[in-house]
Amino acid sequence: MPSGWVHAVMDLIAFGRPYFKLHQEKDAPFRELGPRHRKIYHEWYNEYGHLWTHDDPFPRVMMDFISSLGQKRSAEYTERQMAWVSHDYLDRVWDDLDSAQRKYWEACFAWVLFHPDILISWAGVDVVNGKILRNIEGKDFWEYVPALKREYQNLCRYVQKVAANDASLQVVLRQYG
Repeated sequence: MPSGWVHAVMDLIAFGRPYFKLHQEKDAPFRELGPRHRKIYHEWYNEYGHLWTHDDPFPRVMMDFISSLGQKRSAEYTERQMAWVSHDYLDRVWDDLDSAQRKYWEACFAWVLFHPDILISWAGVDVVNGKILRNIEGKDFWEYVPALKREYQNLCRYVQKVAANDASLQVVLRQYG
């Protein structure tokens, strides 16, 4: 399973927020159950091969579910649910990677995290000014999210500590430049 910080960087790219604590909560049963922790809180993961596949990771049934949530609940709540489901998708993708591929993707996520210019130009996340590029009804606008700056700084500090203790991650990060 990918580290919580990998999930958080994926969320930062996809949703504009890292949702780090959400992923810690989702994987909390790992401490007691180990790899069997996916029996708890990983509903979408367990539907792999039944409701979804790698070719169709978010089929109509999921899109309809998210859409109905968006109509009934707040945008923030709905986005958190999307992050919750995406966690399972990334877990399933991770299962198919060997250790070298996992290290490569960890380094890729860390590299993107450490480059705010890439986050703003590619992902539409301005971590320096705390803004997320949103598109609603075909119109782009920058949403100001004051907590984003602190969330980003905390995530960077965490990943810097991880990298400082992982020689192979340091090697791949150096190769990225």
